Amino acid sequence: MADEALYHNKLKQDAGVILVVLGLLYFSETYIVYNILSTLWGEVPELGMIWPIYIVFYLLLLGIETIGCVRVYNSIKEHMFDFEYYD
Repeated sequence: MADEALYHNKLKQDAGVILVVLGLLYFSETYIVYNILSTLWGEVPELGMIWPIYIVFYLLLLGIETIGCVRVYNSIKEHMFDFEYYD
């Protein structure tokens, strides 16, 4: 049997890595969306009309990434003893 304390410690480290990856994704995508919108805001008059579409797209993007990272964490947690992941 695997050392459960070691496995739970390593699982916490994996959770930290997943949170860092998610934070980097959020930051980079927010930066890109901000740059695009700030550049186009004065140039494209129709941007104000389609602003809600940008918001919905951005929120969907962040939601899908969050769901993906949570599923990765849950998969690691579920199978860490089965596959002797941390040995």
